[in-house]
Amino acid sequence: MGANSKEKKLTSDILIIDDEADICLLVEGLLNDEGLKTRTASNAEKALAEVTARRPSLIILDIWLQGSNMDGLQLLDRFVRDYPEVPVIMISGHGNIETAVGAIKRGAYDFIEKPCELKRLNLLVEGAARSARAQRRLDNQTQEQNNKYSIRMLVGKSKAIGLLREMVKQVAQVPFSSMIITGETGTGKGLITNILHYSGTRAKGPLIEINCAALPRELLESELFGYEAGAFTGAKKRHRGLFEQAHTGTLFLDEIGEIDLELQGKLLKAVEELRIRRLGGEHEIDVDVQIIAATNKDLQHEVSLGKFRQDLYHRLNVINIHIPSLRERLDDLPELVLLFIAENNAKSSKNI
Repeated sequence: MGANSKEKKLTSDILIIDDEADICLLVEGLLNDEGLKTRTASNAEKALAEVTARRPSLIILDIWLQGSNMDGLQLLDRFVRDYPEVPVIMISGHGNIETAVGAIKRGAYDFIEKPCELKRLNLLVEGAARSARAQRRLDNQTQEQNNKYSIRMLVGKSKAIGLLREMVKQVAQVPFSSMIITGETGTGKGLITNILHYSGTRAKGPLIEINCAALPRELLESELFGYEAGAFTGAKKRHRGLFEQAHTGTLFLDEIGEIDLELQGKLLKAVEELRIRRLGGEHEIDVDVQIIAATNKDLQHEVSLGKFRQDLYHRLNVINIHIPSLRERLDDLPELVLLFIAENNAKSSKNI
């Protein structure tokens, strides 16, 4: 096998689940010859007992698994639900390709047909090891961000920060489609966004940020929605926009009040339908994002002046969080000063 030592270590405990003893022996023999440790189970009950006793690094599972109280697909659903970090490779017989593809959609890593070919099996095991390692790395990064951007970052004992802390805590616990965060420049709108994302239901998804005031209208549109090759001069290859990049996560639109009215109309359609079309594209693309918009402007006043679309405002303003200025929370200054000193000491390796 071309697996390096790290990949072998990651797949050193493989559980093979198949009601056919000869298939178990075949797969077990192929993997043992490559220096990998394996276990076998002939039915769902034994498989669940094995996983409960010791979580495997990889599962190879027969699709049908006859003679059990659960077939392979039902068992797959159980593994995906209870052990999402463990990759599952399905074993399918000839003529079961459609079912095997369906298993991938339900969460399986991939599938292999009977009789198992050594080369194909090796490639799948190596790929599953890399996938598991990447997922662990992502989970670790997410956990680091969770620790960095927690509700504890909202320090202070003033009434204003207490109310803000309670609201952020409540909002983070429920899924939402969109929200607006308001507050003066420097009050921490970006910090609140990070806390909401990494403490919320989409913490494992990406957090994509853009400052809408930093880009001209045409460039902002192409960044948000992406473009196809040849869509305009200089568009040499396809570019996925920020809506696509934020799929399953959060899109943070800072300084939302700076977007011009024409682009606001296109943004409204994307927010309403969760569907976008790249510049120069022929097809619409579904996206699954929650949107956090931030501004230091009074958007209701902007609406009354005709500078911000009322329909976009109401679509975004499902939840509204206002961040108090420092002058509204002077009682928090002593704690904030200590926090800033500690952060500066950590960055500069000093002890002030």
